[in-house]
Amino acid sequence: MSNLAITNGHIITMNAADDIHTNGTLLIENQKIVDILAANAPVPEHYEKIDASGCVVLPGLINAHSHLYSTFGRSVSFDQDLIKWLTTQKNLIAQFDDEDFDLCIEVGIALNIKSGNTCVVDAMALPNDSGNSRYARALALGKQYKLQYVLARAYTDQMVSPEYIESLDTIETLNSQLIEQYHEGRDGRIQIQMSPNLPWGLSAEGFKLTRRLANKYQVGIQMHTSESHAYADLIEKAFGHRSNIKVYEDGECLGPDVQLLSCAHLTAEEFETLKRTGTRVILDPISNTTLGTGNPPTTKVINSGVPTALATNGMASAGGQDMFEAMKTLVSLARTETFDPATISAYRALQMATIEGAKALMLDKQIGSLEKGKIADVICVDVATLYHAPALDTIATLVFACSSRDVKHVFLKGEKAVVNHTLTLADEKTLVKKIEQRAAAALERSRAQGQTKG
Repeated sequence: MSNLAITNGHIITMNAADDIHTNGTLLIENQKIVDILAANAPVPEHYEKIDASGCVVLPGLINAHSHLYSTFGRSVSFDQDLIKWLTTQKNLIAQFDDEDFDLCIEVGIALNIKSGNTCVVDAMALPNDSGNSRYARALALGKQYKLQYVLARAYTDQMVSPEYIESLDTIETLNSQLIEQYHEGRDGRIQIQMSPNLPWGLSAEGFKLTRRLANKYQVGIQMHTSESHAYADLIEKAFGHRSNIKVYEDGECLGPDVQLLSCAHLTAEEFETLKRTGTRVILDPISNTTLGTGNPPTTKVINSGVPTALATNGMASAGGQDMFEAMKTLVSLARTETFDPATISAYRALQMATIEGAKALMLDKQIGSLEKGKIADVICVDVATLYHAPALDTIATLVFACSSRDVKHVFLKGEKAVVNHTLTLADEKTLVKKIEQRAAAALERSRAQGQTKG
């Protein structure tokens, strides 16, 4: 493994001092950042030079919530309401064999990397007949592709389709096995999170079990929360009240090790509880808006003092895995809500996609900024094109003009993963051909089964 010097780039560190180095050089050695040199400083001889002229160099983006197993369904249900959308996606996933499943995860990981997302939280709810076998297959692919891969294993014991329900004993056994075998694997790059699938889909005892296991193994908890108005109705049926947050608080599942996705329909009182407990929020503006479930509660959380993360959510609700689109959408929606461009800055959105997201996931000691000693997850974004020039304000250019297609180079732990827009870890044409064929076949089976049932 060679030592790398990324030269002539506009380096945005995202460190606490907000340091930016014009025409600087980032030095990577033994998979970590060892120094940032000023413009025109000589590069030591034992470094391979990567010319980043015309590029912004920044830490890899952190996609704090996705569903990579939804890759086959990325274009089949955008005009459906949330419940129908879930049914369509679930029926498609039910057709998967192991090769279909693996291909979804592999294409999803490859797209995240090519998009500049070097850390991905993959939330995954699978039928109970698979045990841990498919989760293990996903983790193997995360390891193969070398990114920071966090698997949030979802589970439920009530009020969902029977094929997803597990007993509490089974939930405890399978989560314990998964954590003990894989958590902190490959030098901490593979992690496991607890993930109650839906607030009404787990009993009060199940939430208490979640907290007990999270404390025992020191792992995080991530949950879907108040994504649509329908949540309150289902929670009332399960618990006799309508509050997502009361469910979690009664189950001791709030705190700095907990991340709640969406939170679009929480009350002011519930947001105060999140602030008081230090519970993290993950905002997913693309999914919220494409499915029409509600705008992200950006203005309610960005000034709480609690780190807030940003996510694309899955491809079946986001279309892609473009964190640049997520940043721009988040800022635009917040400013439209308040009629004030000062509501949230482009830099704050970039923080949420990097260092603030890392803090929300409790990974900021390793990733999220370009600093000495941190893992060298680095991306170079090409802004010397007609789509961006003149990039006089690089932060504004990144957030308002760039897309995932502008990511030119990606380095994972200092290793070349994307070079000149080309993925080095797999053959893209082969992946595209395979997924087009297998997704079409799975969708045809799903539709045929639906017609038979009807």
